[in-house]
Amino acid sequence: MNKAFKFLVGIGVSILFLWLAFRKIEFSDVLEQAQSMSFAWILPFTIVILIAHYVRAERWRLLLPEEQQRNRLTLFTSVMLAYMLNYAFPRLGEVTRPVYVAKKENQGSSKLIGTIVLERVVDMISMLILIVFVSFFLVNNPETLSQLINTDVIDADSSIWLLLIVGLVGLLLLVGFYFFGKKLAAHNDKFKAIFDKVLGITRTFMDGVLAIRDLKSWPLFVLYTAIIWLCYVLMTYIPFWMFDMQETYQLDLVDGLVITVIAAVGIILPAPGGIGTYHLITQQALLILYTVPGVIGLAYATINHATSMLVIVAFTPILLFFDKYYSMKRE
Repeated sequence: MNKAFKFLVGIGVSILFLWLAFRKIEFSDVLEQAQSMSFAWILPFTIVILIAHYVRAERWRLLLPEEQQRNRLTLFTSVMLAYMLNYAFPRLGEVTRPVYVAKKENQGSSKLIGTIVLERVVDMISMLILIVFVSFFLVNNPETLSQLINTDVIDADSSIWLLLIVGLVGLLLLVGFYFFGKKLAAHNDKFKAIFDKVLGITRTFMDGVLAIRDLKSWPLFVLYTAIIWLCYVLMTYIPFWMFDMQETYQLDLVDGLVITVIAAVGIILPAPGGIGTYHLITQQALLILYTVPGVIGLAYATINHATSMLVIVAFTPILLFFDKYYSMKRE
């Protein structure tokens, strides 16, 4: 029931944002723009997508203990599978990725889930750094960002207090559960078994999150993170050439960075694979910052997103097949 509710909410968010993006634009005009684009750039675009996801798998590998080194093909396959599932259920892929690897290795997934959380923390910190950099150094008028991401609903001071209160309540609930559960477990054998299992999973999960302490290849981890973001920027920049936007609107790699950072907000919103949210935010960013007409911006966002989705949907079954094939050969 919970999964069904999340799925319906995600679909609802996607439909709402797609309607907002297309409400003043004829779909036939978007289709006309898409048909006139340069299709030759789809090949380098596809290569960059695959490199980005492969490097993400390699970076994840650095967080795993040496005695649990995973097969590179399995890790790459799990990353691609996660992205594919996210197009149907938001964030489902984050759980599926470690579960897939754990089953392949016949081991528990709790610690692997912890490393996924750590990865997401690193990605969030990286994105926040880029947002600050873009806001202060690359956007000529920072006030235009407020037109793209409206934060007037809750002001900054209220947001900080809200986060502090939520964090404090969460901490108190965890502490209360621990001490209350410990006392109850001392008098109830059935509850003790459940309590010990929860504690065991929690410790394993935290071991995964704290895997950053044992990271020996810091320069390589930072390099992989930089390559991932570079690929994301190229995934924004290459489609400029599909629509000749580098010539008509003088958009360059730096502008690709700006759009990447702003569009990332659309990806993290609770819509399946960023469908709708990515389209609207990217279209508005191109219009407000670079005066790209809405129909061209929407065609750009649609082709960019659709191509990314098709690459993942096309390559993931192939990787699953070969991962299964080589696993059977090793047995």
